[in-house]
Amino acid sequence: MHRMLLPLLAGLLLAQPAGAEIYKCRLPNGKVEISNSPCPGGSGTVAVRPDDTVPEASRQQAERDVARMRTFVDQRESAQRAEAAAERQAQSQRQAATPPPAVRYGDPDACLRDLAVQALEATQRAQLEAECRSLVRPPAAQQPVYVVPGYGVPQHHYPLPRPHPRPPPPPPAKPAPSGPSKVICAPGKPC
Repeated sequence: MHRMLLPLLAGLLLAQPAGAEIYKCRLPNGKVEISNSPCPGGSGTVAVRPDDTVPEASRQQAERDVARMRTFVDQRESAQRAEAAAERQAQSQRQAATPPPAVRYGDPDACLRDLAVQALEATQRAQLEAECRSLVRPPAAQQPVYVVPGYGVPQHHYPLPRPHPRPPPPPPAKPAPSGPSKVICAPGKPC
């Protein structure tokens, strides 16, 4: 904003040649126009104001003020850029110095299902969903290890073998059908 205000201020402070007047004209369409030349034909002059002359000392002071303002704005902008760069660097150092988060075990799908039924604000929901997704499933259960003491030998840990599965029992025999049965004999052979 200062960059737009400064040239405008400088332009207003610098005087036009002496004898210039400002005309306020009402145009035929009803609009009002301000000009440094007399009103065109078909329009009426509302007001004529003589231009004020600015003394040379005031003009020079205004130019010095504008230059000082520009210098201040430039210095402030460069200081803000330096502060922003320092903040970015400090933030990256803080991120590099923080240890990685500890691994948390759990079921991410169950966590997300539980979260889906809760009434939460959008930011809180997003944060909790990120935490659910960061969960790691625990490693698969391992075979138990039993301690078997040895005779005169230090204790060793031996995993016990898993028992072999037994084959399923044979299906029960079907009972013979009761009632009359047919006997089929081969031709030419007695039955």
